Amino acid sequence: MRQMRRLLFSSVAAFAAAALSQPADAEEYGYDYGGYANFSGYLINQDDVPGDEVQDFGFAADAHVRGRAKVILDDGIELGVRAQLRFESSEARFSDDHIRGAPEILDKFFIYGQHAFGRISIGDDYGAAKQNGIFSPIVSDANRVDDAKHFVLQDPLRDSFTAFTPNGAHIRTDLNASGEAFKIMYASPRLIGLELDVSYMPELTRGLSDVFNNDNEFDQQSNIWEANLSFQKSLGGFDFGAYAGYVTGDNERPSLRTVTIFARQLGTGIVMPFTSNPFVPDDVQEYGAGAQIAYEGFKLGGSWRHTNIAGGGPLQDNDVFPLGSTGCNQLAGCVLPDDSTEIWGAGLTYETGPWMFGVNYANLKEELPAFLDGRATTRHLTQEATAWQGTVGYEIDNGVDVYLGYQHYNYDGPTGQCSAVACDSMDADVGFLQTAFSFP
Repeated sequence: MRQMRRLLFSSVAAFAAAALSQPADAEEYGYDYGGYANFSGYLINQDDVPGDEVQDFGFAADAHVRGRAKVILDDGIELGVRAQLRFESSEARFSDDHIRGAPEILDKFFIYGQHAFGRISIGDDYGAAKQNGIFSPIVSDANRVDDAKHFVLQDPLRDSFTAFTPNGAHIRTDLNASGEAFKIMYASPRLIGLELDVSYMPELTRGLSDVFNNDNEFDQQSNIWEANLSFQKSLGGFDFGAYAGYVTGDNERPSLRTVTIFARQLGTGIVMPFTSNPFVPDDVQEYGAGAQIAYEGFKLGGSWRHTNIAGGGPLQDNDVFPLGSTGCNQLAGCVLPDDSTEIWGAGLTYETGPWMFGVNYANLKEELPAFLDGRATTRHLTQEATAWQGTVGYEIDNGVDVYLGYQHYNYDGPTGQCSAVACDSMDADVGFLQTAFSFP
């Protein structure tokens, strides 16, 4: 496997050398830049733990700035580099990965080359399975129930703000196992509406820090391959889009693990912690599909995801080597061998002039690891979550938009309660007002 990685970086070096050796034959240079910012205010009504009430208002903010420099050679090949920085409040980091390596402020950084044959990119970016994914239509990119960027529901058992994700439950249908880790990706040209994207991530790291000198950490995922086949076509005033994606990886150093699950004891109904049956974390595997259709201002679509990452959130990448499990020292983000999480969502939007209206729904069902209740009773429970929202958007001016919306969440876990002992079940209502800016 190290030979594959060295071959990969030999290709990287050759690619960079070619880029640096060609400027004399270049016929065009260029650069561009841009960015966006979102500011959201919230009114929140969620279940509290008695004696430890959570706030009934909140705020979230994020800003991203990107830049790109490119050179187009005489033969038409375009070579370039792109970087993106991010600035986020705690409430705006919900969709971020948990991968170590590059500075947190660095969102993306990659070099690329493209021509009629397609596009090759190398660096920190999303994987192929996510890049051209097609999901439910939305009004606000930041405030949505499927893969929310701004998320203000609070874990009432934590003193500082921590997003509420009971048993790791994270409602998102995008295939995001590899996050923005370092990878090499190829995107084919789109022919008869079809495009094929493939990517390879050698090591779960952002930047190059662990690619060669990795420690084979316990239960860390590596060698992640992704593929995405997407289709886009316009016909008779209708616009169609669909995709199917697949992700597979490798647990580079499996270990025997257990995790803690809170549930009600059979017979007594007392909420208490149980230790799961021992298991060996699996190789990551997830797949999904989505479709969307648009006509005369209307968009209708949905998406579905199946994953063995507990709860559907990001992979864990904890710095505990060599004493503990890097990827499975807790349930959330652990890659389970016999259990899966399924998430699906649907949405409808309508746009007319500067106005946009939309409704969305999402559903999650997570299988929890089995455990013994008593000496002989094996239990296999689930964590579930649903969410829906309605949103209105208005474009004030070019690059300036406002959104007003309402979201409702329902979580239903093994304990059926939210108390100082355990909190996996709650209802929450959220109203938000968001202002979005973009340039150029």
